[in-house]
Amino acid sequence: MAVGAGKPISRRRAGKAKTLGLYVGPHPAYREFAARVCGSEFKVESRVAKKQHFILKAANMARSVAALPKGYSVYFTEGCYYYPAAAKKMHLISKDAKIVNLCCTPVFYNMLTGNIKGAERNLLLHFAHDVDAYICEGRYSEEILHKLGIHKPTYFCYTYISPKRYRVLKRIKPQLESKEVAIIATNDYHYKGVDILLEAMKLVFRADPDVRLNIVLGNINPSHFSHLLSNRVRITDDAVGALRTAALYVHPSRGDVFPVAPLEAMLAGVPVIVSNETGTKEVVEKVRKDFVTHLDAEHVAQKVLHYFAMKPKARETLSRRFRKAALPFNQKEQIRRFRKEYKKVMQKIRD
Repeated sequence: MAVGAGKPISRRRAGKAKTLGLYVGPHPAYREFAARVCGSEFKVESRVAKKQHFILKAANMARSVAALPKGYSVYFTEGCYYYPAAAKKMHLISKDAKIVNLCCTPVFYNMLTGNIKGAERNLLLHFAHDVDAYICEGRYSEEILHKLGIHKPTYFCYTYISPKRYRVLKRIKPQLESKEVAIIATNDYHYKGVDILLEAMKLVFRADPDVRLNIVLGNINPSHFSHLLSNRVRITDDAVGALRTAALYVHPSRGDVFPVAPLEAMLAGVPVIVSNETGTKEVVEKVRKDFVTHLDAEHVAQKVLHYFAMKPKARETLSRRFRKAALPFNQKEQIRRFRKEYKKVMQKIRD
């Protein structure tokens, strides 16, 4: 894997040698997408991170821009469009190079809501207008871009459930008669809306003491929200186990572009409630529009209680419909879709 200022790994496949895949992660699905269209790949090591001081961010930005490989006609970025955009401004790469950005991170949401502000926001927004085309992970990404005044050619792709997980989840028989609610929150508890859900569940517990909540954590420290926990809340690292016993999945996130966790719950046959700031809402609302909530604990609680008041047959119908809605989000189908969309992008930006 190419790192730092080292040479990028080259795949040298026909028609792709002049396209560089640029990332800071990468997410496994996005790397699979890039592998289909990029001749080489490059990982940014001196990355700009959310909690860094502005001076450190500027230093890391400068190092990364200077290390950016030259000689490519297309830079395909996993959210980090600002590196090649800055390199073009500084004449470090060709002025004719095209930038195609995969909109898959919360950076634009954070700019919209003021989590990123001041000079940093202005700079990122300035560079965003230098992107030649956006491949948005779902309609929500485009919605945010337009609110920021970014109007560029836009195309759409979707992440997918990993093949191994897909096979396991598809075989699950959901426990719809249980009183268990689940959320998978493996990054940022605020971003995923864990705090909102915990406040909502306090109201649910008062109305129905039999309800329980399972929170699946990855690298989140429970101490961040321990003051909100109760004996009806369990912390686990077993996502599949939590979905096996859940009757309902709730994901009230803030700016989660298109999270795979709600799709996994749907594939397991578990009905899903998401916030209107969660990209997966476009899948949920095809099954039940009223299962898309506001970022409000009381509203989330009302929806949870409404679900548990439903008759068993109604829950079973919802379970089947949610599982059917999740079926297209498999690796083969979404890679095919991405390649089709990317072909449209290339036709557009080369005209």
